[in-house]
Amino acid sequence: MIAIYLISAVTLAVLGIAFLICWNAARMNQAALLWGVAHLALAGASYLGYRFQLEGLPLAGLLSTVLTALFLVCLHGATEAMRARPLGLRTLGLRTLGVALLIAVVGFAGDQMAGRLLVMVLMQLTYGATALFLWRMQERLAGAALAFKALSYLLYLAELQAVGTPFQSLHLLWVGWLSNLLLGLVLIDLAIRLAQQRLNNVLKYLPDPLVARNLQGQVVFCNERFAQLAGAASPAALVGQKVPLLAREEMEADAVMHKITAMVQAANLDETIRLERQIEPVQGASFPAELLFSSYTNLGAPVVLCQIRDLSEHKRAEQERLRQANTDPLTGLANRAFLLQQLDAVLWVAQRQGTGCAVLLLDLDHFKKINDSLGHARGDEVLRHMAALLQGQVQEGDLLARVSGDEFVLVLTALAPHSGILQVEARAQALLARLRQHMTEEGGEYPLDASIGIALSHGGALDQGATLLQQAEVAMYEAKGRGRGSWCFFDSTMDTRLAESLRLEAALRLAIAHHELQLHYQPIYAAASGQLAKVEALVRWHNPQLGWVSPARFIPLAEESALILDIGQWVLDEALRQLAQWRTESGSAPVMSINVSARQFAQPGFEERLWSGLQRHGLPPASIELELTETLLVGQDDGVGGLLQRLHTAGVGLSLDDFGTGYSSLSYLAHFRLHTVKIDRSFVMNLQEGSRNHSLVRAIIAMAHSLHLKVVAEGVESAQQRAILQAEGCDFLQGYLLGRPMPLQELRRHPAQLASE
Repeated sequence: MIAIYLISAVTLAVLGIAFLICWNAARMNQAALLWGVAHLALAGASYLGYRFQLEGLPLAGLLSTVLTALFLVCLHGATEAMRARPLGLRTLGLRTLGVALLIAVVGFAGDQMAGRLLVMVLMQLTYGATALFLWRMQERLAGAALAFKALSYLLYLAELQAVGTPFQSLHLLWVGWLSNLLLGLVLIDLAIRLAQQRLNNVLKYLPDPLVARNLQGQVVFCNERFAQLAGAASPAALVGQKVPLLAREEMEADAVMHKITAMVQAANLDETIRLERQIEPVQGASFPAELLFSSYTNLGAPVVLCQIRDLSEHKRAEQERLRQANTDPLTGLANRAFLLQQLDAVLWVAQRQGTGCAVLLLDLDHFKKINDSLGHARGDEVLRHMAALLQGQVQEGDLLARVSGDEFVLVLTALAPHSGILQVEARAQALLARLRQHMTEEGGEYPLDASIGIALSHGGALDQGATLLQQAEVAMYEAKGRGRGSWCFFDSTMDTRLAESLRLEAALRLAIAHHELQLHYQPIYAAASGQLAKVEALVRWHNPQLGWVSPARFIPLAEESALILDIGQWVLDEALRQLAQWRTESGSAPVMSINVSARQFAQPGFEERLWSGLQRHGLPPASIELELTETLLVGQDDGVGGLLQRLHTAGVGLSLDDFGTGYSSLSYLAHFRLHTVKIDRSFVMNLQEGSRNHSLVRAIIAMAHSLHLKVVAEGVESAQQRAILQAEGCDFLQGYLLGRPMPLQELRRHPAQLASE
């Protein structure tokens, strides 16, 4: 009898193992896993229950109770997994202990018959709830099998005393075996179909077309996306059909498939084969695609799997990346890297054909003033406008690019060996005429012009594009040195001047670190009293190899680079240090006038560094005066205006340098809070009684005084100039007549009072 009853446990264990095999094939199918665990637990509970009844082993009874509880909990957990509400291990464990405790309390502490009845009821409820859920999911067969299993437990109520013992009747055992077998087969089928459905959903919603074909070219399966490309109503309509790969070159596609088929017949593909082709759908536009071929064996028959990956977005992104890498983002022209690449190709063709080409490098004159005065946004608009003008001058075969901030390059190709230079000159003249502009903005006039450097290649030895571009740049600087608004051809003597300029810049970069910079001071006297009122700090440079370098040489060089910021900060710090020393040793000192460039004044952190320097040296704000240029005032934002207001309120002197040489918009004098204006030396140099300069100086002084501004006249070199300025009411005088720039110790020995005339 015992061997017969063990058949039930073995049957359940086999079903449990079958479920686990299904789960192993599709690890995401948690329902199959829980069904397997549940049936293995029920098999163990059945066997241990028999052992408990036969031998009275308490441990067997306890384990049978726990395994029965595990069966009920796992069966319910499988239902929850199909509802997409999976239970965690902790929840399953706690629920198993809870149900086991309930059964043990009722069955062992109370009546054993009540415990059996409780187990029967719980099994009916669990099977019944699962049957109802599957029925509602349209899984009618599985629902019916579970319902049959739940109803079968009603028969057990007739022999409740024999349930779980070796004394159960055979007809009940047969009902149990058959219901278990039926339920197991149905649930295994359901697990397989759920796994298949999940795979079908993955294939259905896969964005890439996918098709599997046998070696005869017949479709084994495909997804919705491939069916759409092939013009089929559904993937099922293509199964068994011979469908081409939809490549634009159909014959080539067939040849590819023959080759891959031969490779698969020889041996399965070890690595994926990738090909790029243009795909032609039955309906819709063609698109570039990557074809990925692999193979597998289906019941011994080789199958070729092809995935069609749309490369349209990838190609567009690649084209955009190339465009960005080769294009100037501001103007849309070619950039420097792309120009050099194309220029080398052009030079190679010119050398082969015996023709010439010319590289014209155009640099916008006065653009820096526009950028500093009107702001970078307006400067960008000017660059875009100039680029459009240049594009209008491009002819067939020309190359146009923007190579740096305000520099453009035009390459002329296919030039005749002898007459080409005349063509280049004509084009350069036309470009200058087209680019010459006059802008009027915010009350100021801004001339725009260009300087052009030209380097020629005559089609002899192969030239390098980078070399020609460098030569054109050297010629462009030569054109600027000759007065701007012109063009200049490169010649070899220019290399020497370029090398000298580069050496000078390199030496200037080391000047601060090597303590080569010095400050000299030029006295500024009160015109009425003759008292020394101010001194202007002027930077000087003495290099061990170059000797004294004129400020006219190194200041423009510094302004073209960021060196002006480092030099300007050194001048500010050193002037404050020497002023503090002078005041400490003498008890008093004149006002220190310090030049500040527009770039330095607008640099972030300038205000903090200024206050820090004054505080560090114990100097009051009124002890210094900052000399500013008109460039700083024109077109600046509220940040500069706010800083000027704060400095004025704190007592720092503010002087407008070189008045009359810049934009000369009188509205800025009224808008910004200043103390002093300095008449440029160009008005004072030829100052004579009754001259035009005399009238201009009188007007400037009267205008400044009407705005409550003091006036300093620069460049006073004669007694007549001094007398005229004093007669016109000029407040302060400065020039070689009164004292040249000199070191601090020499200045302190200079007269503090001018002798009366």
